[in-house]
Amino acid sequence: MSDSPTDPDDYDLKALLEAQRAYFRLGSTRSVDFRKERLVGLENELVKRSDDLLAALASDLGKPALEAYVSEVFFSIAELRLVVKKLSRWAKPKRVGNPFYYWPARSEIRHEPYGNTLIVAPWNYPIQLSLSPLIAAVAAGNTVVLKPSELAPASSAILADIIKAVFNPQHVAVVEGGAELGKTLLEQSFDYWFYTGSERVGRLYGEAAAKCLAPITLELGGKCPVVVAGDAPIEATVERIMTTKFFNAGQTCIAPDFVLVPSHQHKAFVEAAKAALESAFAEDPRENLAHIVNEDHYDRIRSLIPLEAIRIGQDNPEERFLAPTLIPYSTWESPAMQEEIFGPVLPIIPYHDIDEEIERLSRMPSPLALYVFSKQNDFLEAVAAAVPSGSICFNDVIKQATNLELPFGGVGASGMGRYRGKAGYEAFSYERAVTKRWFCKDPFLVKPPYGDRLEKLRKLMK
Repeated sequence: MSDSPTDPDDYDLKALLEAQRAYFRLGSTRSVDFRKERLVGLENELVKRSDDLLAALASDLGKPALEAYVSEVFFSIAELRLVVKKLSRWAKPKRVGNPFYYWPARSEIRHEPYGNTLIVAPWNYPIQLSLSPLIAAVAAGNTVVLKPSELAPASSAILADIIKAVFNPQHVAVVEGGAELGKTLLEQSFDYWFYTGSERVGRLYGEAAAKCLAPITLELGGKCPVVVAGDAPIEATVERIMTTKFFNAGQTCIAPDFVLVPSHQHKAFVEAAKAALESAFAEDPRENLAHIVNEDHYDRIRSLIPLEAIRIGQDNPEERFLAPTLIPYSTWESPAMQEEIFGPVLPIIPYHDIDEEIERLSRMPSPLALYVFSKQNDFLEAVAAAVPSGSICFNDVIKQATNLELPFGGVGASGMGRYRGKAGYEAFSYERAVTKRWFCKDPFLVKPPYGDRLEKLRKLMK
């Protein structure tokens, strides 16, 4: 465990940022070999400390070890290996053509680092959602200030230890603390901002970045819908939705938030969903389901559950354990439909007219993810065209967000910008246009006196 300070007054943030800017100006981070060396060092440290990471995630969120390993430890290591493997190729300047009247010339596009970057991470996947943008920022050649979530203190502490073991703090530094530290960070100047969390706080970071005239990536959330068509096979559809909805106790920004089911299939869907939950959690749900992060979130989610809900097991407020829950006859007016749930509660809404439901979805704030189940490709594409979202997955859930070859991010209320894999490298760098010419006679040089050169030019450049 780290004994890092948690009060912003314990950090000299201005001195830290100036030290990082000076380090960046020295040019060390511009070397691709140097970046890869640091990323390999991070991979080695994650492998070495994997059991400690699992223990921290169990302490913070009660995460089952398998869930924690797959989604946080292994996922981060897999992204590191992908980036290290492909970084040299990504960083290579891209040659482009030139108009003939530039000849002889060479033009190319280079990816350049922004400089000093800030990454503010959330609590629900405190390791993965800290490291994924950090990997991208380092790969692109930036320096980094990382603030993990104070709501996952054990994970924050071990991240601080790991980063300290791998990086010079002038290159990458972790600052730990809560809202007061967050406010202090908002007053600083960064060359690139990256925030994952709520829409309300995301707006504050967006305003801070705008004051610096700096770009920002915002990874927010929203109510991710699942649309089930009448031809979707119930058994396979339910299995895929249930498995992903209750992963991490539903505390996933791309988890299904609610399901729209045809009225004639509603009873079969609910029965299959209940059976799936009983199969997964009836024996010992507390061993196989993560806990809610704190009492405030626990009480908020609990208040959304009606008396007629289907529940598997018993709640345990002392451990912040919330039993897996279905709301079988939810409506658009139900309390659970008025906000993002972010917990192990799934409203199921029966519908009669799918066109009306799609039209309603199209008017809602754009979610981070949209899920559609159908055998008809025309229907899948019609929903995709009508309902904006950061990402979409047909006939499954979350797969689009766990493929490192695909960009990840939101649109509108669910955020802006993309990262993961190559998209992350591109997010934390900017395209610099470069043209080189040689000292040759230049017959196309445009300079006074112009005389009749306009007519000659028009004939030449038809």
